[in-house]
Amino acid sequence: MTQIPKQAVLLIHGIGEQRPMDTLRGFVDMIWKRNPDVHHAHAATGVFSKPDDISGSYELRRLTTTKDRNGVRTDFFEFYWAHMMEGTTMGHVLPWLKHLLLRRPGSLPRALQGAWWVLTGIVLVALFFWLLTALPESWRFWHLPKWISAAIGLLATLALAPVLKKFVGDAARYLTPLPINIHRRQEIRAKGVEVLNKLHESGEYQRIILAGHSLGSVIGYDILTHAWPAYAEQAQPLAHPVLNQLEDLLQSSGLEIDAYQHAQLALGNELRANGCAWLVTDFITMGSPLAHAEVLMAINREDLHSKQAERELPTCPPQLEASRFSYPPASKVRRLHYAAVFGPTRWSNVYFPARAIVYGDVIGGPLRNVFGLGIRDCPVRTSIWGGFLSHTNYWTPENKQTTGEHIQVLQRVINLLNE
Repeated sequence: MTQIPKQAVLLIHGIGEQRPMDTLRGFVDMIWKRNPDVHHAHAATGVFSKPDDISGSYELRRLTTTKDRNGVRTDFFEFYWAHMMEGTTMGHVLPWLKHLLLRRPGSLPRALQGAWWVLTGIVLVALFFWLLTALPESWRFWHLPKWISAAIGLLATLALAPVLKKFVGDAARYLTPLPINIHRRQEIRAKGVEVLNKLHESGEYQRIILAGHSLGSVIGYDILTHAWPAYAEQAQPLAHPVLNQLEDLLQSSGLEIDAYQHAQLALGNELRANGCAWLVTDFITMGSPLAHAEVLMAINREDLHSKQAERELPTCPPQLEASRFSYPPASKVRRLHYAAVFGPTRWSNVYFPARAIVYGDVIGGPLRNVFGLGIRDCPVRTSIWGGFLSHTNYWTPENKQTTGEHIQVLQRVINLLNE
């Protein structure tokens, strides 16, 4: 019997106290169940919950679809990492908070400047009223009863501490390379690379899509960064006509995103024909903090550009050397360099544009001007809560009848039909 072709979607959840499978089930509902454009005319539209033999966790399942309009089945997996962040304390958060707050607000990306003022204001209010309770009566210029000062200080602290510890804490620990965080960073990245490698090695899939929400998009980026070099070495150093065309395309005066992503797909096919087993065709980011990489992954903008130029942080398109992102540059027989993961892997970024801090998504934002003009930026909008605090609404439908523009865009960039 002929085996039905399959593809895999690996979803990486964001910050917070996530429960296994909650994120994945909601995501699959919108990307598959409520996406009639991909359904086969004579197949059911539900999913089957099967054992997950990739992650090694009994808490996780893979959700398997019936065949789609192209006759392909999709296995949806979740890379669950929240349990690796247990035990967060304010000691993990404060160094990261210091890095963000003890700087000129003008040195921050514009989208973060308003949030800087709000967060700094809350911290100063808490410190001010705690200070009033500690000063002797004769020293206090504001004669307010100590119990009122203590109450205000306590309220400000209670408003700030849980948010910092439970939500910001994950980001602080993952994004800050201090000795107390290195083990967790290594554990999450190593497990992510292991899961991605197992999907490749299973032999079941002809294509892999990696999608990450919030901090999960940063983790996804790191997984691709660290997994790719081993696959790049697999390709035979042969003449690559599609690679030549793609690199020539980058020399044109303006990168047209449709043409570039079409060429990326063709390059992936060429690499596989030449012995490279890389199957990740698409990387999808949603509400990604990578938009603020100059302060979250570097000291400043200049430091970020330096790390990208040195190929420590891959860009899309990849960094060029003598007009090529393959080597040796002058040879007709070449292979892609170790930071060229976004040569064959398309990158699409979905975000709610932020305004007035609380509308849209201040955590995410456009990425083309941060990681390269080969990224497809997709600004979306939603009427959920009037657009108020939309960071967790990327696959939340408008209502039972209508998914909404934001989900329709997400369905298109996930691109289950690979069109």
